Amino acid sequence: MSETTFSQHLSGKIAVVTGSTSGIGRALALAFARAGADVIVHGRRADAAE
Repeated sequence: MSETTFSQHLSGKIAVVTGSTSGIGRALALAFARAGADVIVHGRRADAAE
């Protein structure tokens, strides 16, 4: 799937990512945000979520 197609599918969508302050969760949260989704993050370290 191309990045353009990925963006079109996530524009206006909400993504909830748990464990998003490091590792794979952080990478997914950033990818969803770049693709146009509104992202809700959750993790153990509030300072890392900012």
